[in-house]
Amino acid sequence: VLSENLLWIDFFWEITSICSFLLIGYTQTEEAIHNSLRALWMNLLGGLGFAVAITYSALSLSTVSLQAVVSQGTVIPVALLAFAGLTKSAQFPFSQWLLGAMVAPTPTSALLHSATMVKAGVYMLLRLSPALNDTLTGQMVALIGGFTFFAASLLAISQSDGKKVLAYSTISNLGLITACAGVGMHETVWAAIFLLIFHAVSKSMLFQDVGAVENALGSRNIEDMQAL
Repeated sequence: VLSENLLWIDFFWEITSICSFLLIGYTQTEEAIHNSLRALWMNLLGGLGFAVAITYSALSLSTVSLQAVVSQGTVIPVALLAFAGLTKSAQFPFSQWLLGAMVAPTPTSALLHSATMVKAGVYMLLRLSPALNDTLTGQMVALIGGFTFFAASLLAISQSDGKKVLAYSTISNLGLITACAGVGMHETVWAAIFLLIFHAVSKSMLFQDVGAVENALGSRNIEDMQAL
């Protein structure tokens, strides 16, 4: 998280993808295996963008320091790293892998898919934000984040599965953080940081709540949660 070296960041970045793949497929059902493979290939697509960004930075800029890439503001590596961040943080059209992650055990959903793995994506965008301010790349990131925020919010309030409500609201929150990072102004970056911390803590506990209610009632349907 604190590293300046893009190689180290990428190493641990991909470890989260592997952990997610293994945990989504934990039950070994057909749906779990299918969803885990989808999560893997979508995140590896972002990982490929990350790898190309590192290669370009090493060959053209003679550096693998994230700070150096951001300060120079070279379009290609910044755009590729932003793409990696968008896939990891499940922005449209890459949101399906996060929805499929619901088949994982509830503690996995709480830790990996609300507080840890998806936060790596928006965290990367926040570290890139000085290079995104008032650029075409930043405008595209802000547009994708804003659309994801709006569309996922509407989808969240139309669901009856408790875990799906939380999954869509997670994608929506990540979209808002992404939009703030894409704008890249001092105020929006601070807003995104506070939202990131708040969401990581609160959403992980909400996932645990849904798991506890499901164990008690045998259902995740919010219509069955009347009078709780």
